[in-house]
Amino acid sequence: MDILQKDLQNSIDGAENLCKNLNISDDAKIIIIEMIFQLGKTGVSKFRNMWKALQQDPPSYSVAATEMLDSRWAKQTPNRAKEMSDHMKDCV
Repeated sequence: MDILQKDLQNSIDGAENLCKNLNISDDAKIIIIEMIFQLGKTGVSKFRNMWKALQQDPPSYSVAATEMLDSRWAKQTPNRAKEMSDHMKDCV
């Protein structure tokens, strides 16, 4: 349980760092946390086009969702990536 809590806290801290200059919804942050839990902060930081979409004012969640699927991650874990992309698309 301690390892899980440490990994989750690392994911939360990583998301806070990557999202610190963004004005995105809490739901979008939760998706980023889940991605970091699976891929690590460095891996998620490489989704450059997703980050560009999230930097827009207002954030373009639909573009971010599409960019999430344009990745090796989506090819390796298609069901998980699709589910998370769908959630990102629904963010407000």
